[in-house]
Amino acid sequence: MKKQLSLVLIFVVLFMGFSGCVFKGNDNNNSSDGPAVPVESVSELVALKNIPSGFEYLGNKSITADGVNKDYAKAENVVEASEGIYKSTTLDYYVTGINFSDEASAESFVTSYKSTFQMLKNNETLKQVEFNGHEATRALSYSTVGGKQVPRYKYFWNNENFVFIIEGNSEDPAVGLDFAKAIGY
Repeated sequence: MKKQLSLVLIFVVLFMGFSGCVFKGNDNNNSSDGPAVPVESVSELVALKNIPSGFEYLGNKSITADGVNKDYAKAENVVEASEGIYKSTTLDYYVTGINFSDEASAESFVTSYKSTFQMLKNNETLKQVEFNGHEATRALSYSTVGGKQVPRYKYFWNNENFVFIIEGNSEDPAVGLDFAKAIGY
């Protein structure tokens, strides 16, 4: 009887192992819904592997913590920041990645960054969008180009202790969304 029980237990353990049902490591991903960001340098994260059609990657530049504070919003505990630069024949796009020392600092930065946008009368300034298994904020603002007011869209979100910001000079929100999707996180 003990021999039969032992064989059954062995088969159960083998079956679980082959089916992938065995718990592996510390899967304590209680933060973002999207895929976890691999531990890489931020400059590698902003150099997209799947560049949207028609764009060329020109390179990236490091951004200091002071630069993040000046260009975006108050930021504390910045470990590293970098901006990827992309160009098509008529458009320029920038993919900024900021690595914070902890998730709370990244979330605080996103909240501060949201508060920097002037609320439009139509209440369309900030809108939640979903892609790659997580939510992001799409911010709408207007720029004057050739004497006309034209829309500009930014996408930003945090995944764990990383914040990503997509911005460019297209009137089409789909262009920025293509860049946001290309990040993959």
